[in-house]
Amino acid sequence: TGDSLWRYCLRVNGSVVPQALSLAVPSLTLTVLLLIFKDQLEDFREEVGLSPSNSTVIWAAVTAPLLTLISFRTSQAWGRFWEGTSLLHAMRGEWFDSVSCLCTFTVGAKTTKEEEVMQFRHTLIRLMSLCHGSALDELKVNPTESYEVLDLVGLDE
Repeated sequence: TGDSLWRYCLRVNGSVVPQALSLAVPSLTLTVLLLIFKDQLEDFREEVGLSPSNSTVIWAAVTAPLLTLISFRTSQAWGRFWEGTSLLHAMRGEWFDSVSCLCTFTVGAKTTKEEEVMQFRHTLIRLMSLCHGSALDELKVNPTESYEVLDLVGLDE
């Protein structure tokens, strides 16, 4: 599963990882070079006016918008996650309500055709279980995930 996750992250079409790497690698290179030449740059910093007291102001000016952006993006992601989760539960609830209504409509026929009504109810519940499992299968990330459904043996009769 770890290997497929890396292939999923590093795919070229639809992935943001190559674009992010194209922005991050030059920054990484500049940082490493600055760390290597740190001692030689002390005099240069003093000449330019980047004393330690000025660098904290620059650090705060760069960090504040970055933290604001990260918190906004995180908030958006959480909102989308919970919206998707609530819609998934609403879908399950609607299907449960429709199946229970259909089973309730068969109460009148249960006295005269008990065997057929029970077979209809069992088939209906199995089909809705299969439908819900199919919907969850469309949402899965990992292709090896599987979902349990009610016994399908009665459907082929």
